[in-house]
Amino acid sequence: MFKRYPYKGWLLISILLWCVAGYRYYAKNNEVTPVKMARSVERNLQDEQQEFQQAVLESKLVDKIFANQLSPQEVEDLTDLSFYIYAYRDDGLIFWNSNEMLADCSEGHYTSGVLLNTDKGSFLKQCVSIAPNKKITILYPIVIKYPFENNYLKSHFEAEDYIPVNTTVGIKKEAGSIAVKDISNKVVFYLNFSKTNLPVWIPGRILIWILGLALLSTIFWVQLITIHVTRKRSITIGFLLTIIAVIGIRALTYVYGLPFNLGNMPIFSPLLYASSSFLPSLGDLLINSLCFLWIVVFAVRNVQSEYFEKLKIATWLKIVVAILIAVAMVWHTLSFSDVIRSIVLDSRISFDVSHFYSITFYTLVGITTIAIVVLSSCLFIYILNILLSGILGNRLLKYAMLVVVGLTIIFVTTHTLTATLPLVMLGWLLLVTIFLDIKMLVKVTDLFSWQTVFWAVFVCICCTIYLQHFVEVKEVDTRKNFAEQIVKQRDYLTEFTFKNTSASIQNDAVIKNFLQSPTPERRRTINERFDALYLGGQLNKYQSKVLLYNAKGQALYNNDTAKLAGFEFEKLSAEPTADSTLYYRGYTEDGHYYLAAIPVFQDSSAEKLQGYAVIDLAIKEGETETVYPELLQPGSIKNMNDEAGYSYAVYVNNKLITQTADYSFPVHLNYSIPQPHTIYDWENSSELLHKVDDTKTVFVIRYNKMWLESITLFSYLFGILMLIVFAVVLYRVSISYFSKPKHSGRFINLTLRNRIQFSMLAIVLISFMIIGAVTILYFSYQYRQSSTKSLQRTMQIVQRTIQQYLNDHDGLSNEKEFNYQTNTAGFKYMIAGLANTQKVDINVYKNSGILSVTSQENIYDKFLLARIIKPDAYYQLDSFNKSLVTQNEKIGRLSYLSGYVPVYDGEGKTLGYINVPYFSSQKELNYQISNIVVALINLFAIIFLVSSLLTVFITRWLTRTLSVVISRFEKLSLSKNERIEWQHDDEIGALVKEYNKMVNKVEESAILLAQNERETAWREMAKQVAHEIKNPLTPMKLNIQYLQQALSSGYANVNELAAKVSESLIEQIDNLSYIASEFSNFAKLPEAKPEVIELNEVLSKAVELYLNEENVKVIFNDHPTKLKVYADKSQLVRVLANILGNAVQAIPDERTGMVTVSLQKQEYSALIIFSDNGNGIDEEIVEKIFQPYFTTKTSGTGLGLAMTKKIIEFWKGKIWFETQKDKGTTFYIQLPLEQE
Repeated sequence: MFKRYPYKGWLLISILLWCVAGYRYYAKNNEVTPVKMARSVERNLQDEQQEFQQAVLESKLVDKIFANQLSPQEVEDLTDLSFYIYAYRDDGLIFWNSNEMLADCSEGHYTSGVLLNTDKGSFLKQCVSIAPNKKITILYPIVIKYPFENNYLKSHFEAEDYIPVNTTVGIKKEAGSIAVKDISNKVVFYLNFSKTNLPVWIPGRILIWILGLALLSTIFWVQLITIHVTRKRSITIGFLLTIIAVIGIRALTYVYGLPFNLGNMPIFSPLLYASSSFLPSLGDLLINSLCFLWIVVFAVRNVQSEYFEKLKIATWLKIVVAILIAVAMVWHTLSFSDVIRSIVLDSRISFDVSHFYSITFYTLVGITTIAIVVLSSCLFIYILNILLSGILGNRLLKYAMLVVVGLTIIFVTTHTLTATLPLVMLGWLLLVTIFLDIKMLVKVTDLFSWQTVFWAVFVCICCTIYLQHFVEVKEVDTRKNFAEQIVKQRDYLTEFTFKNTSASIQNDAVIKNFLQSPTPERRRTINERFDALYLGGQLNKYQSKVLLYNAKGQALYNNDTAKLAGFEFEKLSAEPTADSTLYYRGYTEDGHYYLAAIPVFQDSSAEKLQGYAVIDLAIKEGETETVYPELLQPGSIKNMNDEAGYSYAVYVNNKLITQTADYSFPVHLNYSIPQPHTIYDWENSSELLHKVDDTKTVFVIRYNKMWLESITLFSYLFGILMLIVFAVVLYRVSISYFSKPKHSGRFINLTLRNRIQFSMLAIVLISFMIIGAVTILYFSYQYRQSSTKSLQRTMQIVQRTIQQYLNDHDGLSNEKEFNYQTNTAGFKYMIAGLANTQKVDINVYKNSGILSVTSQENIYDKFLLARIIKPDAYYQLDSFNKSLVTQNEKIGRLSYLSGYVPVYDGEGKTLGYINVPYFSSQKELNYQISNIVVALINLFAIIFLVSSLLTVFITRWLTRTLSVVISRFEKLSLSKNERIEWQHDDEIGALVKEYNKMVNKVEESAILLAQNERETAWREMAKQVAHEIKNPLTPMKLNIQYLQQALSSGYANVNELAAKVSESLIEQIDNLSYIASEFSNFAKLPEAKPEVIELNEVLSKAVELYLNEENVKVIFNDHPTKLKVYADKSQLVRVLANILGNAVQAIPDERTGMVTVSLQKQEYSALIIFSDNGNGIDEEIVEKIFQPYFTTKTSGTGLGLAMTKKIIEFWKGKIWFETQKDKGTTFYIQLPLEQE
């Protein structure tokens, strides 16, 4: 079923898998309909309500919450719930399980729940009264929304991520809306889906795996069919069938698109990569590469140059074909190199593999695609080189033709002969062709041979150099764009975040009061307020100057004489930004890039103007920032400072204006820049000088990591290429196992040498994986410990500073005074300065857990967190009286380390809490682990490469002694044998000793066996001779007796009778002579005269003898190449004639005979197949076919097939047959090919 044509088992498996894939696609695709999405939301809501009933209400947790008796594990379990719980006693909050939201029951009791729409999203709010003074509020998230999205913040429905976020959640039923019910089957809200924005289901991992297995089984079945057709018909038909299957199916996907919504996957998006209509995406390129690899691997297994050497065509036609092949080789080389160039330059894929965490899924897919393209292209060049060598025969002529054709194509396509990259690729093609003509390099015996390692290393080195070149080209383009952006010093993130800043300033009552009644004392307070509340965070990177004016434009105690009219004039030439009050001044030469003129009105009606707050922002020297800006940065805005590895400086009139602090830039540029972009490459860095105009210049530095990047890229390419080669070999082994007519039954046969090599490499791989995993785990543990200690040291500094400030301002006397002091502008200013100095963010909470002051207001202004402490940390500090808590926390998808310490009064009573989140901890850990992983990958690639070479030589050294023993075993016979001498007392020595003992016993037994065999043979021969001679003697005796009787009785026609009797006697005597000759031939074959024989010619002549046979058609399927064996030609002719004669005679007279003779080449042997449509062989006599004296004919000695088997086996061959009753018989003869 799986190993016989038409391989129905594989067809059934593929059909079954396609059906399973279709069913899952249908089921999952229906889940994105509005009704199914609404049911998902309803089911998620009811599950959460059920979980609340079971986990909280029906357990004793409610009593423990209000009794403040929760254990740490119970607190952790409650904080892990997907919904929010708030417990109130006497309207005071005493417990909460999340700091993402706050909710109360001030609007009454909603036991069944009410919809709550907030800036954070939509929730179902439910209030449960436990006792008259005890209430629990539950918020069940329906949809979580953020004001912007990035890598850390993703708006989503709680039920499923694929539900559109713009779906309306309301309490009113509208046309097309779908009701959602709670656990009591009551409608609580409605979902209204936008018909123009319904999601398209994208296949998940399970469907991808099912589709992969279905496709693989289908390919497997098609491959088995093509191999069968190749063997039974011809290579040409099999090759055409493969091409038709591959190109036909692929053409259908181009016309009708990929099935199962595969085209909607990101890998098939043209935004990721697109080159042409033929290669519209990275996924299409990967599929096309795999299809091409399939065709090429099939061709490699079957194409032989000898076929083209025998072509009987005119010389001029051979030259034309040779030129076409040379054109194909050059054109394909230039084309596949252009594909590699396109993957790097025309895609958004990053090939910077020097940082492990910057490697994405698409980076690996891109490198894999490149590896497949290179592998299939090299195999294709290998095939074309075979064809070209077969036609031309002369290597120098071939090289000259490639050079001439290559230069011609380069000139036609580029109109020059100095194009560097095409000339480099032509030189590479010439080098590969020369290597392919070296038989030692082409003769790849197995996967572990040194030739395999050589080709893998050679291809990967060439590919790495070529790929790294375009990576550098792309990096230079990126750096040029970076320079053009940096010269503007435009900060889109600042522009985005300034919206909230300007709105807060306009609504600040303290500022309004100052504008109404300005005094010098109030002005100092206002300055502190600006520094504390509005000029931190993202604006901290600027040197800020705040100027205040009344409605008439008069300055209010400013430290500058600038007039409001001057700023109004500057606004006219500045560019407006996302905020209407902020302007960008790109023309400035002094670093003052932003100007904000914020009008302040008396009330929200914006009718009565009170004055203006003007903020002048000048860029500071570049500083390291916390990750908050990255968290608060919309995904549509790319921060230029996130470009890893770049340092920059801006010069105006050759004078340094601004720079990053991690490079020593010259204060003055003392040399001219001849071009707009000038690059200087040094040993450790690459300098790009971008000249904007006659006054402005940007200096961008990239630290050189070319060697690291090249080695890492080589490691990835080498590893992926070896995996692809291993997969191809495994696929070929699987195909061979299921397609061979007669197989040993084992899936794969590994020699001792292969097993040793495989074991050594496996040990290296496993050991390195274990060492790498342990190293990373240990380093992560040590880094977390170090981060925790660093955080604790920072917290001690922060704690001492804050306590010192509060102590100086009497803020530690009692809780009331603490709450007052922490809410003053002076304290906020101190916190902002302390956070800036320590490069951390600081939060100070009241004793109740409510946020008092923070150095980053944006987190709370944008509703990422509620102004309340993390519940699990608060519970440990308040209930378990811990003096220090460090734990891992998350905001969206951002994980970070956070520390808490309490603030005590003089009597040890807790007044509040200080929190320091260490946001960069995970990012820095990932960076450090990235360096370790990259180093391990490079080290492993080198060790694996060295190990591969060492295993080749070590296994040869280990098996060399075994080869001596094997050679002696091969020469072992019953006659005199040579002993083996071994000087070492080891396992091989023990084997040699046993071998020598066996030789002695064999020689002793051979003498006795020969004697017994001679006696037995003579007895058998005498018995058989007697039987065979007795058969013709009986009729001879009867004829003579009959003649004697006729003579004695005077028979009238005695002369005629005597003549008949004489004729009969002569016939019987001839028969006896024939019998004697046959026995003589069987007993002792004539002396063999071995020679190298062309099987094609011998078979062709043998078939010619039967071409004129009546009622029988004999067909000969010759192999296109010459197959040579080493044997006795006369004996081989005898064997072929015997098998052919039997095949012809096996066909009954009433049937039109068909005998097919096929010659095929296997790996190291030739296979001759004789097929007839005769009666077949009965099962009961199948085992006797090759026994001497057995025959199914009415005449003959039964020695033909026995003698045939003896001859074939004498020449190290095999003979077997397959038969079907009334359908025919197929005989197989396998002979070893003569190795050149």
